[in-house]
Amino acid sequence: MSLTPTPLRLLGALALATCVAPGLRSAESKPNVILIYSDDHGFADLAAQKTDPDIRTPQLDALAGNGVRFVRGYVSAPQCVPSRAGVITGRYQQRFGVEDNLKGPLPLAELTIAERLKPAGYVSAQVGKWHLEPTPRSEEQSSAENAHAFLPGAQGFDEYYCGPMNTFMASHDLEGIPLAHAPQRLTDPRFRCVWQTAAALSFINRHAREPFFLYLAYFTPHVPLQSPEPWFSRTPAQLPLPRRQALAMIAAMDEGIGQIRARLRALGLEKNTLVFFIGDNGAPLKDGAWNGSLNTPLTGEKGMLTDGGIRTPFVAEWPGTLPAGRVYESPVSSLDVAATAVALAGLPGDRTLDGVNLIPFVRGEKNGPPHAALFWRWRSQAAVRADHWKLILLGPERKFLFDLDSPEGETKDRLADFPSVAADLERKLMAWDATLPPPHLPRAAHPQDNAFFDGHVLKTAPAPGKRPRAAKAAAAPASASPELTQGWIGRSCSLAIQDGALRISAEPGAGSVRGFITHPGLNLAGPLRANVRLRSARGGTLALAWRTREQPDFTPENAIRTAVAPSGEWQTVGFDLPARGSVIHLRLHPPADAAVDIAEISLRDSTGGAPQVWNFGRAAPP
Repeated sequence: MSLTPTPLRLLGALALATCVAPGLRSAESKPNVILIYSDDHGFADLAAQKTDPDIRTPQLDALAGNGVRFVRGYVSAPQCVPSRAGVITGRYQQRFGVEDNLKGPLPLAELTIAERLKPAGYVSAQVGKWHLEPTPRSEEQSSAENAHAFLPGAQGFDEYYCGPMNTFMASHDLEGIPLAHAPQRLTDPRFRCVWQTAAALSFINRHAREPFFLYLAYFTPHVPLQSPEPWFSRTPAQLPLPRRQALAMIAAMDEGIGQIRARLRALGLEKNTLVFFIGDNGAPLKDGAWNGSLNTPLTGEKGMLTDGGIRTPFVAEWPGTLPAGRVYESPVSSLDVAATAVALAGLPGDRTLDGVNLIPFVRGEKNGPPHAALFWRWRSQAAVRADHWKLILLGPERKFLFDLDSPEGETKDRLADFPSVAADLERKLMAWDATLPPPHLPRAAHPQDNAFFDGHVLKTAPAPGKRPRAAKAAAAPASASPELTQGWIGRSCSLAIQDGALRISAEPGAGSVRGFITHPGLNLAGPLRANVRLRSARGGTLALAWRTREQPDFTPENAIRTAVAPSGEWQTVGFDLPARGSVIHLRLHPPADAAVDIAEISLRDSTGGAPQVWNFGRAAPP
């Protein structure tokens, strides 16, 4: 099903907004709670932080100016899945095993904010990236076949529009009409932030008369990077393309947040709604993974327990309740959102929650910091922050002690200078670790973790450092990760995103071995119609092979081949796949050329819904 904005929909939304009069709920009514979670959003990319001159976030700045900016706001992990598991449950995600991106799904036994608020009469919705269902990369493969059972509807959300890009699983359409046989896969052609904002506005319009919880997880500025207009044209032309794209995507999100704040005002809900905005983790900086966002002036990046990986934009607004324009200095955690929401709903406290109610601290009704210490355990790293000290353990041998109030911050190890401080912090960290499921500390060092710290902290190896402010004349193509390639994986070939297309190149020394790209984890009802837009100077044979749920492996008969004309121009090749059953795995074998560029792959299954599309850029004209 395709969703596009129509005059009828727009008029309906405006009519609803107009006829819901301000002040429908009494001053004593339970406040609404909105949690907005951005993706791979570095600390610098909130203009109110005043660390980078190029970022423009007027709506987020207004939110901070009318509320509280937490300058030491932390998330519970330096990676997407565990960070989201922590914020939506209010518990250290290590307690239930979701420690990294391979450890999903979120166990159904864990209570989400939506489930906790339901007894208080709240209606809840999830919009955007969920990332808590099993995926083909999850270690828990027994549940991967039943991913729908782990969508937000199974975790207390009454409505959901679950997906990061233009195709998403939904319980309702954007008019709020329940979908038959939900969830259904919907498609909206607008830029990802635009439809996600539209879904959020629709939910707010329809539930203005009752307390609600909205979890809006914008997939921004996470890759794949795009150049959405009109925001891209407003970015400084001299900046590197990834930086311009990130700025444009953040601007689109910022504009959407402005629309949400305006709708709350129009409905008379502004003073009865608490809005949190938090980034899920720091920006990735390593070669081939940079998404254009910056962590300046913090040390490190996504995947590290230095502040660059876990300290993000963190803002809250509640007009008339939170002090306007306050800059809050004490460390706070994304885990605090759940405890705050539960307290505001008038529900009894729950000792299983690891966060605290932030409201009395921010209002000055409670003295001292909200947390005596904050803890992290991720991959081969573990950390504790108490007061201005942070101890990081890396593998079984390496330790770092940082004075976060010193000018050097996390670039100078103070372990030798303050051994008693380090020993006390390590005792606290190990005591916390003992309350968690195994594997316990210390853990074997991960090579990437060693490389991160050698580059960013010790500076004994190359590190990305500060990204350039001026565009290079001929930038090298980015080495493509599965995130950049939207789930397509190369076999016996190398992949890169170059000139807005996916470039498939033969590996050196491969000889006659032909590489291919593959995509597991699909669920498409056969037969299928496939279209591939590509460019191949030599031409040759393009083949597409498939495997259904009933088949343990690929078979020779499950493949279709078609000829590709030799040309330096873009061409679209289409063919029909007579697949029977549910197709879960594809392989695309490109022509035997030194390099083949693919602009887009689309697949339409037999359900009659919108096609599944992988668009790698705008290099190919329509």
